[in-house]
Amino acid sequence: MELLSACAPSKCFPRLAVTFCFATLLIVLTLGCSRQEPPDDAADKTDKESAAPAEQLESTEKNLADADTAGPSEQQADDTQEPLIPAKKGDLRPEAKWRPETSGEYPINAYKNYEEAGDLDAIKERGILRILVDISNLDTLHREATQQDIELEEAKRFARTLGLEPVVLYAENFDQLMPLLNSGKGDIIANNMVITDARKEIVDFSTPTADTQLTLVSRSDVPEFKKGGDNSKLFAGKTIKVTKGTVFETAAKKLIENNPELKLEVVEENYVELMVDVAEENLDFTIVEQQTFDLVTQFKDNVKANYTLPKEFQLAWAVRKDSPKLLESINKFVRDSMLTRLVTRSVSDLDEIRKRGYIRVVTRNHPGTYYMWKGRILGFEFELAKDFAEKENLRLEIVVAPTHAGLLTMLKDGKADIAASLLSVTERRDNSGMDFGRPYMKERVVVVGQDDDKIDSIEELDGRTIHVRKSANHYDVALELQKKVPGVKIELAPEELNIQQIIDKVADGEYDLAIADDVSVKLEHSWRTNIDALIDLHIDDNVYAWMVRESNPDLLKAIEKFFDKKGTQKKIAILYNKYFDSPKRTRPEINELNAEGNISPFDEFVKKYSDEYDFDWRLIVAQMFQESTFNPKAKSWVGARGLMQVMPDTGKQVGEKNLFDPETSVRAGLKYLEWLHRKFEDKGISPENMMWFTLASYNAGLGHVYDAQDLAEEKGWNRNVWFDNVENAMLLLSEKKYYEKARYGYARGKEPFDYVRKIQSRFRTYVALLEDYERRKQEQETGQLLDTLYPQFRQWIGARPHAIASAGRP
Repeated sequence: MELLSACAPSKCFPRLAVTFCFATLLIVLTLGCSRQEPPDDAADKTDKESAAPAEQLESTEKNLADADTAGPSEQQADDTQEPLIPAKKGDLRPEAKWRPETSGEYPINAYKNYEEAGDLDAIKERGILRILVDISNLDTLHREATQQDIELEEAKRFARTLGLEPVVLYAENFDQLMPLLNSGKGDIIANNMVITDARKEIVDFSTPTADTQLTLVSRSDVPEFKKGGDNSKLFAGKTIKVTKGTVFETAAKKLIENNPELKLEVVEENYVELMVDVAEENLDFTIVEQQTFDLVTQFKDNVKANYTLPKEFQLAWAVRKDSPKLLESINKFVRDSMLTRLVTRSVSDLDEIRKRGYIRVVTRNHPGTYYMWKGRILGFEFELAKDFAEKENLRLEIVVAPTHAGLLTMLKDGKADIAASLLSVTERRDNSGMDFGRPYMKERVVVVGQDDDKIDSIEELDGRTIHVRKSANHYDVALELQKKVPGVKIELAPEELNIQQIIDKVADGEYDLAIADDVSVKLEHSWRTNIDALIDLHIDDNVYAWMVRESNPDLLKAIEKFFDKKGTQKKIAILYNKYFDSPKRTRPEINELNAEGNISPFDEFVKKYSDEYDFDWRLIVAQMFQESTFNPKAKSWVGARGLMQVMPDTGKQVGEKNLFDPETSVRAGLKYLEWLHRKFEDKGISPENMMWFTLASYNAGLGHVYDAQDLAEEKGWNRNVWFDNVENAMLLLSEKKYYEKARYGYARGKEPFDYVRKIQSRFRTYVALLEDYERRKQEQETGQLLDTLYPQFRQWIGARPHAIASAGRP
């Protein structure tokens, strides 16, 4: 691999070296006086243009690898900070995952809040704008931006225009928003709130931000509602559920006035989940507004807008009464920014993009580009795109292309501004009205096979079969290879497969060989080790760059400027290490116990908190070994820390901060396990399977496990049994035809599949070893007692069985 730099090495290195040395001396002296550690995310800051020394970059990259260590000063700093308030059982709706590790977003009860009911001047004195939303439609992997995404990001941008720090507070349900606002526990509501006369009595509304209509939602196979007709057959014996405190409740009550056959239930469960219940055949009907319908249909296609209510509503932000200055500032912002937002296709250049305030980047739901893991949004391209948007002071809007070919067509059609999806620079794309930005990486083109396969020359490919998609540029490579080695066989892989899925089939023995870029092999190494690049084909390396329309030269210049920056080049090196160069290490098994009968150096802590949270301590030790190999300073590639590899944001949710401290990490991990375990209560799942589901959720995230349960049921498997049922569905979530309609998108299902099985195996080993240890210990204690009572006992130890049996006879 070669990361491409736009700048030539400096010819003034000696002078720079002196400068660096002098600067380093000043930094050391300063740090020595202050004794303060930099924040954890310092390695990700790219806004400084000065280049760091090579060893500083290496250190930064190392900190993102698995074996990162935190010094005593970092732990001390954590200990001295006031702990965050632990999350309670009701802080998030039961189905919600833990919030991703994002800056300034908290469940309402996990934030150390204060009461402030003043106008803009009072808010500015505190320096914080608290933005109230409910959790309802923010916990999916979005294929495209929703109205709620737009509203939330615009609210953050509004805060920054006032010089305020935006803090997003998630209420447990929609009905709490206005009471929280008026009690001074928040400053604005930015939650797709519909303007109604009743609400105007309680809060003031901004200039409307969008229009919407309400929709009666049913499954796709349900007959249509007859406006003005007889709907008794449609509604007989059926139930409609709506969320309490919403306009949906009012609309549903009006609906049943003329349709008494329909049973109404008003519940606190949020409207997104109710629509999902309809899709999963757990509910007959619900009512939502259009934006929610658009969101859910991104991942559920068996629902329909059965009937759209004729009345139109307006959406707006809400503030407390008697806040004229705040309301005036919001209205100006809405007029200048949000109302200029284009909602149709656009092929405009950078000036128009800046006016509308957001940039659309099209990519694929893929482990190298954009995906969700352990509750976090990740991806090499996603992180770069986020940095670019921040540099341009724009909101990032991710659009997911359904196919690889869709990257080009969506860009052509004006549905996106940039295509960023590990795209190779090709003449065909360049001739189709597209331009490429500054290349940022190039990779070898290799033949991929299982790791125990050996190929020393291309002649040894004679008689072997290479699988490749016809639409891929690797197909042309295969044809050229066949000219050199006529015995090479070419088999066409299905077009719906991406390169990672093709490599998976090679690893699993379904395919013989494949052709891929080396970066795809490295990405695969993040999850499995039985695949490798067997031989370099020594053709022109694949070069990667972002793609834009030829008609957008200013946007192209901005992209080139972004990739020219030294900060971006350092970030690319860090991200490459994070996603492609830091494969997980193989963890050896524990085969014996130590002399004291311990199975880890931290048994004392595990026993203490396992007893408190009612888990088998031996199972937790097996999980701990799988997570960190008993290394309390471990830090994973996604930022999880300590023995139990708890994410920092999850630690905050459970009131724990210093995750490199062994006892704290164990306590945080058990708290999180207990929280996850509750999500499978009262669902007809056996206690044993509840534990396996809990472990899978700890590894992959609760959302992916829910998706796997739904898919298992769809396939006719038992959704309440992990082994050979839901675990098999989890494996399918790495296949496009399944993950594209999954709520949480792509999942590397092999990881939780192996994770649970390895923990189960190690747990059984620990149980057997401990039982053997206790037996031997008991025998030893019995022997010591007999040695005291019968002096000749020690002589019996070396005797043969028949001699022992006859010893001591008269």
